[in-house]
Amino acid sequence: MTKRAPKGRSDRRFHADPRQTDFLSLLDANAALLPAPVAVASEPGALDLNTRLRELLGEAIAASGLDREQIAEMVSPLAGRPISKAMIDCWTGASRPHRFPADLVPAFCAVLGNTILLQGLAEAIGCTLVEGYSMQLARLGQLVVFINQAKAEQDNIIANLPLFRRGGGR
Repeated sequence: MTKRAPKGRSDRRFHADPRQTDFLSLLDANAALLPAPVAVASEPGALDLNTRLRELLGEAIAASGLDREQIAEMVSPLAGRPISKAMIDCWTGASRPHRFPADLVPAFCAVLGNTILLQGLAEAIGCTLVEGYSMQLARLGQLVVFINQAKAEQDNIIANLPLFRRGGGR
């Protein structure tokens, strides 16, 4: 927090606290971290994610450090139905005819401790996930925009009120 000098006094002892970050520069620095929107592919078959979904599921499982039997045991209660290692093998195997059910995405993300699967699906349509700290920064940015718009509206109203015009509205 900036310490203010007493009225009528300019003293070098009163300065900005070096531990405090400038609020707007904080927003500008993190704005570069937001990915640019990507257009969704529109050609036929562009969103056939069968192979990609199998790859994403395999990546998410590998990143978790859990074996498939552990995953099956942990996902089953969350999913409300039995999930077996064989089922997981069928969903990840390239030559298998079975497809991974979309209703299991949240349970798998929770058990695996990562969002690789969900992030990969979001990217297919030009979206991205925002989690934790990034979500707080996004909300903060949203509030800054809201405050700026409210301030502009307030200034507009004040400028149009006779009481606040130069000359006192006479």
